[in-house]
Amino acid sequence: MSVAVSPNRRGLATLGEPRPGVSPVPIEATRRALIAGAAASCLLGLGGSAIAADALASGQFRDEVVEALRLKRPNLRLELSPDPAVLSVDNGRVYLGNLYQNCSGATRHERETRILRFFDAMASALGDMDVRTFEAVRSRLRARIVSAEFVGASADEKLVLLTRPFSQKARIVYVIDRPQSMAFVPKGMLDKWAVAPDAVHAAAVANLDAISRDISIETHAPHPGSGLYAAMQGPDGYVAARLLAPRFMERMGEELGPEHFVSVPHRDLLMAWSVDCSAKRQLAALATQYASISAYRATDEIFVWSAEGLRLPNAAELADHGRV
Repeated sequence: MSVAVSPNRRGLATLGEPRPGVSPVPIEATRRALIAGAAASCLLGLGGSAIAADALASGQFRDEVVEALRLKRPNLRLELSPDPAVLSVDNGRVYLGNLYQNCSGATRHERETRILRFFDAMASALGDMDVRTFEAVRSRLRARIVSAEFVGASADEKLVLLTRPFSQKARIVYVIDRPQSMAFVPKGMLDKWAVAPDAVHAAAVANLDAISRDISIETHAPHPGSGLYAAMQGPDGYVAARLLAPRFMERMGEELGPEHFVSVPHRDLLMAWSVDCSAKRQLAALATQYASISAYRATDEIFVWSAEGLRLPNAAELADHGRV
């Protein structure tokens, strides 16, 4: 597998993304959320927040952010991205969806205050970050699963992300986790750290497993129907990435069987179901739906997990899920 990133003036590839659930005012965020209920009805409630509201999708909110930053933070270098929900700041891509939600319902003055706090918090977090050595960041490395389009868009914007192949539609990238933000790891950092990509990957996956030890896995039976499924979502930014964490997925196997299906439509959603789950077609359809609407899409692909590792479904298994 491979990974990529390009440094900005602080030595990081990008400002990255705000930590999910973290507002411009530092607040301890909830670590996880589990979705329960019948497969078809409850799962329809997942991922709805990923649909951008009009002011975000139209670029109106981004224009407001740019106006505030140019007036009050003129030292920041701003560039518009083709995506109206993304703003390039000092060569870093910043997704504005979380900030938009935090500003919803606020007055113009309150929105400006929250916008400035948001970017000040991110700049402070990155400015305090010691990334000079691999040992300094080892414990804060995390792996993420992102769409191939995301990696391509980053390259178009001259951000060379450290990446590793995952599937036909998805790639693995790496971030440095901070309380207020996640910063993508630049490929150029490998030379500065004097480490191989495999060392970064091993540390990032081990850390995923470490932060997943206390996360419970709850399974549910379709009603009516047979088999079991688990649907996990949460604001820590690593729900889908836990598909890469061996010990976590072993625990999933204890609940759903030694071989089961998994899908990670977007960053904050992991769905898994047993081989005999009667709701597999609905789950497969929902994977496609959520991957198409999320700003943090990963892939609509279905995978089969077993002790031997991940594989793609065979033709019969795809047909069983309503896919040809």
